[in-house]
Amino acid sequence: MKLIDNISTNHNICIQSMLTSADHLVLVSPLLTESFDEFIHGISIIDVSKITLIITLKDNSPDLFKKVNTLHSFCISCMQNSVDFEIRVDNALHGKLYIALKKNQPIAGIITSANFTVRGLSMNHEWGIEITDTHTHMMDKALNDLYTVSSKPLSKLELDSIIRDIDDYMKVNPQEKENKPKLNITKHFKDKFTAHSKGSLDLSSDVRYFIKPIGWTDKLFEENRILDAGIMEMHFSKRKPSTVRNGDILVCYGVGSTKLLGYFWVVSDLYYDDSDSTRWPWRVKAENLSPIYSQIWASKDYTLSMLGSYTEKVRV
Repeated sequence: MKLIDNISTNHNICIQSMLTSADHLVLVSPLLTESFDEFIHGISIIDVSKITLIITLKDNSPDLFKKVNTLHSFCISCMQNSVDFEIRVDNALHGKLYIALKKNQPIAGIITSANFTVRGLSMNHEWGIEITDTHTHMMDKALNDLYTVSSKPLSKLELDSIIRDIDDYMKVNPQEKENKPKLNITKHFKDKFTAHSKGSLDLSSDVRYFIKPIGWTDKLFEENRILDAGIMEMHFSKRKPSTVRNGDILVCYGVGSTKLLGYFWVVSDLYYDDSDSTRWPWRVKAENLSPIYSQIWASKDYTLSMLGSYTEKVRV
C-alpha cells in the first residue's frame, strides 16, 4: 500500500498508472466531472476495454443538472472509443473508490477522499491509499459490497429516459439550476434494486431458476465442504452456458451426495477466465441467499430428488 495525494503528484496520474495492466475500471464517486472525453480516450489507448460507473442519481437534487452532462459525455465517449460500459446507482453513496481489474479480478485499487472531478483529481488537497499486490482481496470485498448495495446496470432506454427528463425540465425551468427542483428520475430504475438492497427475494417474472451441480464425477463435493456465505464465483464448463444471466437464481447441489447446498442470486454477467487452466473457465459471481443453511447442509437430508415434484429441472 502507498499514500497518494494532490501535492507531490495527483490522483489522475495515479489512476492512469494503476490501469496500465488492467482491462476494466470500476469508478465509484458521488460527484463527477461533466466531461469524460479526455479521460476515456486516454484509458482506451492503454487497452482498458470496460468501465463500470457507480454514482448517485437522487430525486429533486440540483446535482441532476450536472449529472445530465456527465451521463451524456460518459456514454458518448465510451461509444466513440469502443469502451464497453455500465452505470449503476447507489443513492447512499459517499465513498470514492477506483478499482482496476484484469480478467474480472481486482489487481489494484484506490480508496480516497477525492471525487472524480477536476478539482478532486488534481487541485484540492486530497489524500488516499493505493492498494496493490497481496492486499487486493480488500478490493474484492469492496466490489462485492458495491454490487450488493447498488442497482443492476441501467439499460440504454433507462439512461435515455433519465437524460431526456432532466433536459426537458431544464428547458421549462431554466431558473431552477441553483434551487431544489421537483424532478423524479428514480422512477426509471427503482425496479433495478432487487434482493440485495431490499433485503428480500424479488420474484419478478423475468427471474429464471436453474439447478447447478457443484463438483463433478472425478471430484465429488465432500460433506466437510461449505459454500461461501457472501458472494462467490460459480464455475461452468468450456461450453458457454448462454442461458445464465445477471439476476437469475442458481439452486446448487453437491455432486455425489446430491444434497442441496443453497440457492444463489447471480450478480454479474458471464465472463471467461482460463488463467488457472481449469476445465471450468466460464464464471459468474453469485450472492448466497441461504448463508446459514449453506453452513450446515451436510447435516440435513434435503436432496436434489426432493425438487422433482416442485419445479422443472434445468441443468447448467
